[in-house]
Amino acid sequence: MYSRADKVSGFKVTVLAGFWVFGANAYGQGIADNLTSVSGSASVFTGVNHTRTDLGSQTESTTEPSAGISGNLGGNFQSGSKSLQLRYGGSLETRRDTFDGGQTDRSSVTGAAQFNHADPASRFDFNAGHTVSSVRNNTGFVIEPSSYDTRNTISAGAGLRFYPGDLTTLRFSGQAGRSFGSGDLNGSESVTSSAQLSRRLTERSSASLVASRSWSDDNGVDNTIDSAQVSYSRSLASGSFSAGVGVSRSETDLLNGSTSENTAETGFLNRTWATPDWQTTIGYDRSLSDSATDLSLETTEFVDFFPDSIRVRGVVVSDTLTVTHNNARVCDICSLGLVAQGAVVESQITGATSHEYQSGINLGLQLTSLQSLSFDYSWQGDAGENSGTIIDQIHRLGTRWTRKLAENTSFSVDFSQSYLRTKSARNDQDQFALRLILTRGFSLTGNYR
Repeated sequence: MYSRADKVSGFKVTVLAGFWVFGANAYGQGIADNLTSVSGSASVFTGVNHTRTDLGSQTESTTEPSAGISGNLGGNFQSGSKSLQLRYGGSLETRRDTFDGGQTDRSSVTGAAQFNHADPASRFDFNAGHTVSSVRNNTGFVIEPSSYDTRNTISAGAGLRFYPGDLTTLRFSGQAGRSFGSGDLNGSESVTSSAQLSRRLTERSSASLVASRSWSDDNGVDNTIDSAQVSYSRSLASGSFSAGVGVSRSETDLLNGSTSENTAETGFLNRTWATPDWQTTIGYDRSLSDSATDLSLETTEFVDFFPDSIRVRGVVVSDTLTVTHNNARVCDICSLGLVAQGAVVESQITGATSHEYQSGINLGLQLTSLQSLSFDYSWQGDAGENSGTIIDQIHRLGTRWTRKLAENTSFSVDFSQSYLRTKSARNDQDQFALRLILTRGFSLTGNYR
């Protein structure tokens, strides 16, 4: 699907923009033995978009009035050992160029669904999932996220558990995944088999040993990745701690008939501090991964928000450091989210190294019981071998004022700015967008015993 580093970074950055608005609707309620919760919203909007493109000797400007619709739907359905989580969102926008009268349509869809069947009384478990996401290859950024390609992926797998002791579990599993899309995005597939031995050490700690082998086919490029890792996790009074160390080996059969073999030490370290009002996490991850192989990796947590785009790339070793902080009560009316991440990515095929950075901040203000104001800023930058020379970067700023009109109806004024700066062959761009948005939402919860 996409690299582990992108899974973490995409989730964290997008949470900053959307956590305070949508997060509590579907998942802020406790899950009982049998629970169904559904939430969603539909919006109509109108606005104007102004884009400036730097052509070197001159600047090209376009102004486009626009109108469109958008919506999202999420749910958490659980009945005994069966559970289904889903979150989908999309938009359709029509723009008219005031200069030549031309009309363009832009659309985007992102989301995921995950079904799990895990009965504690049974040795067998099963899962199936679907995602639709906006993806890009290693070519930098664009102002319009809807300009990236859309890819669907499906995956399914099953596991079989044994209990060698009261505190020990042995699980054998298999997982398969496939992608659907246009061009190079279509037909990638992979299969992963794994064995996991886990043991509860104390009431608060556990350890595990995982070994896996993955096979993938990405447009005729065959790849095999073998991995083994031992990990330890502990629940603390102030949060949690987890760490792991291992090794991974890849073997890639290239289109020219040659074979590339690579070995890398892998591991992770994660520390979280948490209170009822705030949570801070510092994490380091080193992994050997491949976009096609990731299609068949089991999802450890359901990601209900997606980044504007997910990067697709070949076999890489990535070192990623991430720091996040979310505070629901900075003051009586304030909430704050922060994220910073840096990654060093080395291609195992070409040997090229790149440096990737991103940061973001979200400030939410509850002005009155009916009015709220939010400020968002995010930055992403890519550098090559020289970590200090940013080749492509994009800044995004957003301000939104929302007025609640009725219990499930609100009106918003949204002003966003995007600044693309590049040292590649492409052009710098600026975009300013103003939208007036009318939103109708709903949230339903049922508890059946």
